[in-house]
Amino acid sequence: MSRSVPSSTTGLLRAWPASALAVWSAAWRAGLASPDDVLHTLHDYAETHDVDTGGTALDLVRLVGAARRSAVVFPAPGDAQGLPSEAEDVLILDRADRPPLALTARGTAERCRWSVRELGPDVDVLALGGDQTAGELEYDLREAVGEAATVIAGLAGPRVGGPADLRDALAARTAAVSLDLPPHDRQRVDRMLATAAQIDAIVGLAGGGLGASAQQVENADAQLRRLSTLTRRARAAAINTLLRDYYRD
Repeated sequence: MSRSVPSSTTGLLRAWPASALAVWSAAWRAGLASPDDVLHTLHDYAETHDVDTGGTALDLVRLVGAARRSAVVFPAPGDAQGLPSEAEDVLILDRADRPPLALTARGTAERCRWSVRELGPDVDVLALGGDQTAGELEYDLREAVGEAATVIAGLAGPRVGGPADLRDALAARTAAVSLDLPPHDRQRVDRMLATAAQIDAIVGLAGGGLGASAQQVENADAQLRRLSTLTRRARAAAINTLLRDYYRD
């Protein structure tokens, strides 16, 4: 079971808090993790957790654990279904005879605040999880790694430093957007999430300009947005594949 080192209490909130809550809660339901594992995962993100409807981290875990099933979504501006586009990831809870809930997190490594929003009764939780399987997206991800590397090579300006500096920066960003998972036997999920984190790190560095000219960054913008869209779709497919497995168990 992989566990990461908690963030500094003065740092930013780690990436994908809603996804982490989703997979660890589902693993608990499947008997592959304990409630303490879920709470430890939340603590890896922030020292304290508050829910805007009232409650603590334990209440949050109980809320998610009571869902009939769940899915994660990585929204972008313009996405349908009224999901909060300002959130990195959204956890959707299917509550059977009640409207689904959308959970998002914002804050720092010191304090994380969870928002709970009720969605329309006609929202299909499984449809929100995406209509492409992990297998359909894995090849695209592998191809995108080379494309992303080409983009960053073209944007690396004179102020970047040497190759070692760039490798260190990429390694740090990749670690920051990686997701620790509970026990599972889906190797494809691990590969896809690792590749998505690598591409996200490259896109993040390239989006910062790397010392490139404004024209170079503008020319690469469409390509970077397309790569970012691919990683969102692939990450959703991988995590929702894992969630379906846990709920079947």
